[in-house]
Parts: sequence; structure tokens; C-alpha cells
Amino acid sequence: MSDFPENKEAWLKLLKHTSIPSFSSSIQALSSVEDYSSSHSSELARTILKDPNLTASVLKLANSAQFNTYGRSIRTVSRSIMVLGHKAIREVCASCLLMEQFLKQGSSNNLQALVARSFHAAIQAKEIAQMQGLKSTEEIFISALLLSLGEIAVYSAIEPANSLSQKLRDSYPLSGGQEKDIIGCYFNDLTLGLCDAWNIAPMIGEMLEGKYAENSPTRSILLGSSFASSCELTGLNRAISVHLKSITRYTGKSPEIVTDKLVQATEDTQKSLTQFGIKLDVKQPRKSVEVQSAAPIKIEVDKILQLDVIQELSVLSQESVDINVILQHLLEGIHRGASFSCALVALLNRDKSRIVAKHAIEKRGSQTKENFNFSCYHDIPEIHRKVMTNRNIIQQNQLRPQGATLRAITKRTGCQQAVWGPLIVENKAIGCIYADNGLNGPPISQEQLEAFQLFVCQAKLFLYQLK
Repeated sequence: MSDFPENKEAWLKLLKHTSIPSFSSSIQALSSVEDYSSSHSSELARTILKDPNLTASVLKLANSAQFNTYGRSIRTVSRSIMVLGHKAIREVCASCLLMEQFLKQGSSNNLQALVARSFHAAIQAKEIAQMQGLKSTEEIFISALLLSLGEIAVYSAIEPANSLSQKLRDSYPLSGGQEKDIIGCYFNDLTLGLCDAWNIAPMIGEMLEGKYAENSPTRSILLGSSFASSCELTGLNRAISVHLKSITRYTGKSPEIVTDKLVQATEDTQKSLTQFGIKLDVKQPRKSVEVQSAAPIKIEVDKILQLDVIQELSVLSQESVDINVILQHLLEGIHRGASFSCALVALLNRDKSRIVAKHAIEKRGSQTKENFNFSCYHDIPEIHRKVMTNRNIIQQNQLRPQGATLRAITKRTGCQQAVWGPLIVENKAIGCIYADNGLNGPPISQEQLEAFQLFVCQAKLFLYQLK
């Protein structure tokens, strides 16, 4: 194409004759299943199975951390509908249709970034809507996903070698209506025109035309999309700073909860997109140059004592001993063998909403055990997710620097240098194992970390044998 459209009408005429109508018809077919009763499961499955590429993509995304929170592998479309439900599977299908249509072989980096941003916007809009208390969020998800349809359509319709493509590429990411100087109209106008022409995503029209109340579900689309765009332009921390007040006001949640939910949704988006070979480009803040201080204190670990404790644990696990005896030996190995100031085991309460210290070995004067009592969801949601749900070993300095979790921990314990690991019995996380280097203590050494990892793994093994 040598002559490019110069206004909205010309662009819409062009885009309606590209491959995009097939995408819109697929979205329409997906939206037509309005009754979520079990009688429609086979109909929805057949709609997906008609397209082998869509089938593969649906199964891939259905098994991602974002959608499959059940931890069970899903191998068939029918099973994915049963496990995830009709509403979630529509979100999966819409996402896959977008990726399959526009992320074909040879797609430009800008187009990949656009699709990634759209998926991120959908995830955030859904998360914000759920924080506000909305139960049915699939229309919000799909509308946020398609909000950049006009921009995506323009990028996909132009040959990469064309001069217009070069202008768009050099100016990406565009903001504040800059595209009008390049293509002669606004991307949002194209999105609205395409959605109206194909009768899809009516909430987009409400949002772009301003026909919604401040507390309406439509506002979650605006907030999610704006947050995702801000992440791409200025980075995650800046995006949170700019949007935190408006999202907390809309959802009624505390700034700490909102912040952790936004961060978690961003992480889940990145994991899901990785399966499609694309990356969510979130600008990271520049790290400040650290000022060199005095030489770090070298902490000596006792590997012989570590082995002695493991041997004793091996013997105890074959005997009829109380679990508390095993835990006490474990803590001694961490405290003395790895030279931690404090070693502690904390257990979840009956409803798994709080975690409280049960056993501890700590130096004289330490009050860590006394103060170790946290709400899993309000005080330490980041630890709850990473350690007890995902079962990872996390150093405290890996937590988000300005996050609610790190603030809550340091307020209670006063310790900056600490490490956390899951306490697992019969494949269930019943609490955590914690160790620190005390108030104003030195950084955790690699040898200390390796010893801690060893004892966390041994605890899982010996407690399993104990049953």
C-alpha cells in the first residue's frame, strides 16, 4: 500500500477488509454463549476445537498460574471448561484469539508489546473489579483486552517496510494522542468504530464515550488499562504511585492490599505471556549506586555440626517421636550449624489466616518469637504467596522494597537480614521456617543460605517419614 488513510473513516474502511473481521467473528461466537449452564459445555468445547491452534493455545494458557489456581494439569478442552468454569474459559479464549490473530510469525516487536500490554490491562482490570467486590468479571476482562484493538489493527495492517510503519515504530509507545499527527485520527476512535461495526465489547463504548458512573464496573476497565500503559511508559513503581489513590478509592481496599494485588497481577501476567514467547515490557527503576562501606563481617558456619544434626534427625524420624522434637533439632541445626542469630518455626492457625511462632532458638535479649504473629493476607501477603503458596525460599531483601509485607515484618522483628522457607508436612504447607542475623546484623552469606535451604529440604523429608 502506497497511499495511507488520512482519517478515521478511511482507516475503518481499510481495516474492515483485512483479516481482522475473522477475529471479530470469533469473538462474537465466543460471546454468544450467554447461558453458562452445563448444557452449553459441549457447544463451547466444539467452538474451541474447530481451530487446532486455538485449542493448543487455550490449553497452554489454561495451565498458566493466572488461570489454573488449582494446581492440577489440564490436558483436554472439556476438562479445562469443567475445572476453570465457563466464565474463566471465555477469558482464556479471548486472550488466545488475540494472540493467535496478531502474533503470527514475523510480528514486529511493537505489535508484540501491544498485545502484551492489552493482556496486562485485562488482568489488572479483572483484579481491580474483584477488589471492588464484583463477581462476574469476564466482560470487563474481554473489554480491557480489546481496548487497544484500534492500535493493534493499525500496526498489523501495515507492512513493516512502509514509511508509516517506520514512523509508528520510532514513536512507540505513543501517548497523549500523538498518533493523530501520524495516522490522522485517534486509536480509540478506531477501537470504538470496529467494536460498533462488529457489535462486540459494548463496555468499551461506555468507557470511551464517558457514559458510566464513577463506581461502575466500567471504571475498572479504565483503571486497568491506564495502569498497564503507565507500567510500559514509566515502570511498575511509578505506575503504582500514580494510580494508588484512585484505585483504593474505587475498591475501598487499603493501599497495602491494592499495591500487593497490582504487583501480583503484573507477575502473573509476565509468567503467562512467557508461554507465548513474548515479554511484558515493564520499565525497571534505575538502581542507585551503593556506597562502599566497611568490609562485611564474615560469618562462619559449622558444616560438621550440620551433618551431625541431619544424622540425628534421620534416626529420630525412624522412631515414634513427637513432631516438636524434630522441629527443635531442626532449629538447632539452623541456629548453631548455620550461625543464625534466630531460628524459628511458625505455624498457620486453623483457618490459615494467621501465622504464629511456635518454637524458636534465639540469642539472649531477642524478642522475635514474642512478636512473630502476622495476618497472612493483611500483614505479609507477599510472603504468604511466595513462601507458603508457591513454596519458595525467599530472602527478605528480595521482597518489594516499599511493600506492605516488608514494612510489617521489620516493624515486628526489627530485622532486615532474614530468610523464609515453607514448612511442609504431607505435601501441605502448615507454616514457615524463619532465620535472621539479628538487629543490625550482617547480610546473610551464601553458606548460611545454602545451610538454610538444606534444612528446609530435610525438614520436608523427615516430617514425611515421621507420619
